[in-house]
Amino acid sequence: MTAVDQAGSGDQVAARAGTDGAPGHTAVPQARTTGVGGRSSREIRSGRSRARAKMKSFTLNSRSHSLRSNGSKRVPDAPDRETTEPDDSPSPEDDAPPRPAAEEATEGPSDRSSGTSRPGRARTRTWAAAALGVVASTLLATAVTTYFDVWSSSRSPVPAGQGLHVESEVWWDLTRDTKAVRVAGAVDVAKLEQDAMDSGTALDGLVDGGSTYAGMMRVRVTLMNFTKVPVSVTEVRARVTGETPAPGGDLLSCGGAEGSIGITRLRVDLGSSDKAAQEYDGEKVVGHYPVQEMQLAKQDEPAVFDLRVEAGDTTASYVLDVVYQQGTEKGRVVVDNGGKPFVLAPAEGEVDSAYRCDEAMTGWKRVR
Repeated sequence: MTAVDQAGSGDQVAARAGTDGAPGHTAVPQARTTGVGGRSSREIRSGRSRARAKMKSFTLNSRSHSLRSNGSKRVPDAPDRETTEPDDSPSPEDDAPPRPAAEEATEGPSDRSSGTSRPGRARTRTWAAAALGVVASTLLATAVTTYFDVWSSSRSPVPAGQGLHVESEVWWDLTRDTKAVRVAGAVDVAKLEQDAMDSGTALDGLVDGGSTYAGMMRVRVTLMNFTKVPVSVTEVRARVTGETPAPGGDLLSCGGAEGSIGITRLRVDLGSSDKAAQEYDGEKVVGHYPVQEMQLAKQDEPAVFDLRVEAGDTTASYVLDVVYQQGTEKGRVVVDNGGKPFVLAPAEGEVDSAYRCDEAMTGWKRVR
């Protein structure tokens, strides 16, 4: 073996010794060298020293070591490092924190290029969709309601008596009207004053006992409409269902400012041949109802009107026929007194005795 070969073998041995030996205790076999091949023994020793120094430095500067099976430490591979070119300056995207993978998966190309926040755009789209939904629902509800209103109004109205309800009330305005009762036989005025609190209540009690209202009465009619189609009252007429001669006996009356006639727009005369309601302007007859004003019953807006009914020469039982127009159809509603006909006797004629209440409307005095 030549000196050059021996020197190369010495370098290899030194490298193996730096790998397998313990730090700081590297054993390097000494090779016999000569100055053959252009290298002196001094140069060879200097090269070996530099190799040992490098291996020691690498071993001591390593951050972690794992033990081999023979007890020596394993040096981990150094991590790869990125190198940058002089002109490769960091971009804003490189400095930004990493985004979740789910967000990157749903992000479109336009979002990446424009830098728009994906959650903000999603919330804007959600609010816009909700607003459009509310507007669409409102328009649909309005259209459906309008359609059904037009459809129900264009149909023929309900048959007469269905969808309509009528109520009546008999009353007097004792500041203008005369409330009178005809009693078949004699009346005990003293007992009447004792039993009744006032004259009006006393007269009602006599009628409940079988006597008859006399002279005149007011009938208040309330017509209620439960359909969408308005109802127009076109005629009101009294229909006599029975007549009897005026009974004898006593006559009691109260109110009316000595029998003055109150002003009522609609009046019905049971003694006339035409028992249709007449329209008055004060005390002047204008004509058959309706002339100046027509009663109209709308849904949730009833028609309320009063009629003054005046007695004829006989005691008459009667009902009121209210004729109406609803859409293209005509109908009739019968108004009675709680399921029974109204009854009215004449206040004029022969009577046995006549009594009138006092101003306090608590007592009675005989007038004839």
